[in-house]
Amino acid sequence: MYNSPVLFDKSITIVNKFTPRNERRKFVVISDQAGYDHAKSFTSEIAGTVPIECLSINGMEDKEEIKRVILSQKMGTQFYIAAAWNNAVMIFSLGVEAGLSEAEIQTVIIGPKRRYVYCMKCFEVSEVEEESEIAECDHCKASLEIGPFYSIVREGYIGYPYIPIGKEEVGS
Repeated sequence: MYNSPVLFDKSITIVNKFTPRNERRKFVVISDQAGYDHAKSFTSEIAGTVPIECLSINGMEDKEEIKRVILSQKMGTQFYIAAAWNNAVMIFSLGVEAGLSEAEIQTVIIGPKRRYVYCMKCFEVSEVEEESEIAECDHCKASLEIGPFYSIVREGYIGYPYIPIGKEEVGS
């Protein structure tokens, strides 16, 4: 079964700095207002090496324009996304929906990343601190140990319920 890639806090597409992939035919740089300076710096660094197309967006209202730009590209195009988390996820998702692979996308997140945990007790997803190893489910309040595995299907790290030392469940 094939599961489309999703953008998560430790995704292989997230980089600190864009790396030019000179074997590609063309570069498309998509940024929001938060990532504009990063995108501008990268495009000036690679100017003249390969054809470049830039798109600055204002957020969710530019969804159709982003789709149009992505779908109009030929095979062999490398996509660079510089944006805040919500916009980066939206652009990444549109790219994957259009058929892009993770190898064709590099993403720089401006600002904090979001991290999610999937509760194995109530089967809901909650947002957690970026580097936390334990969390409390927002839905059932269970204490969760956050596993190392990210579930593409559940769109979160697997959270295993446990009873913290000093807290015993009533009726045990």
